[in-house]
Amino acid sequence: MIIGKLKYNEDLLEGLTRVAKEKDIKEGAIFVIGALKKARLGYYEQKEKFYKEIDLPYPQEIISGVGNISLKNGEIFIHLHLALSDEEGNLKGGHLIKGCEVFACEYTIFPSEGLNLIRQYDETTGLFLIEGQDE
Repeated sequence: MIIGKLKYNEDLLEGLTRVAKEKDIKEGAIFVIGALKKARLGYYEQKEKFYKEIDLPYPQEIISGVGNISLKNGEIFIHLHLALSDEEGNLKGGHLIKGCEVFACEYTIFPSEGLNLIRQYDETTGLFLIEGQDE
């Protein structure tokens, strides 16, 4: 298990990717808590097969961030979903994309080995999904 924090003003996705690369973590589970100065989330339009971007240009509390680390096209890939709250407790959630500016963020990573978590394009969904062990 690896526990740490990201840098103030760092992009959340870029920071988590940096940590995974520095620690040579190619697969595992990842959890985050903290706060963002601003956020950008993705919502996958299932019929159109693209991510709609949701901009939240104001402070957000990270209620929960849950995801995984795998390889996509040979590169470390962070797949994380966030549940966020504004100052009035209104919840928003979605897929982590670039544009989430860290105020404070703590992460917990549980590296795994030997699972060969590799993302492959899935024609049905239009997503790059993990080829699981149950395939």
